[in-house]
Amino acid sequence: MPKNFPQTIPVFPLYGCILLPKTILPLNIFEPRYRQMVEHAMESEEIIGMIQPLSETDENIHQIGCLGKIDHCQKQSEGNYLIRLQGEIRFEILKELEVETLYRQVEVDYQRYENDGSETIEERDMTALLNAFKSYASSKQLQVEWDKIESIPLNLLVNILSMNLDFNPIEKQALLEADDLNQRWDNLIALMQMASLEEVSNPSGFIN
Repeated sequence: MPKNFPQTIPVFPLYGCILLPKTILPLNIFEPRYRQMVEHAMESEEIIGMIQPLSETDENIHQIGCLGKIDHCQKQSEGNYLIRLQGEIRFEILKELEVETLYRQVEVDYQRYENDGSETIEERDMTALLNAFKSYASSKQLQVEWDKIESIPLNLLVNILSMNLDFNPIEKQALLEADDLNQRWDNLIALMQMASLEEVSNPSGFIN
């Protein structure tokens, strides 16, 4: 593991949102408990763990999340924070701690993910990924700057697309929990292809 990451971290449960290594996640922090979390983080190691709840109404959380380093923090006049997280490494929750803070804290382990951030993708044809993304973008009527997309390193592009495309929370969690970048690549292409087929077969968004 390239860095010494803390074993106890604050977590920000956010349904439908994942963070992956080396990606950037902007967040608007407005709830008092998470404003406190940001303030405490900025006074210490500037670290926050992103995690998904099991459902939109469930306080229970998944066991796997991703650690983020705050690389930008701006306090707004009303007391909210605009922050930007840089993904560092995935973690596995060992236990949730009893704390006096407004926000939740957990004890985590990083051992399974010690290669996060330094992984490389096996020799693969980027064309397969781009073709799947082009079909997906066309089916969703997305405007894409393809020159910029094609200039992004392949391993980073896989994580960016996994984070930002319109997959449901369960699919996003599966992408997060993929064993490695190669498995995430396979899962990502499969999800884009399925989404493209669904749009083609049901373009109006209704099932007859």
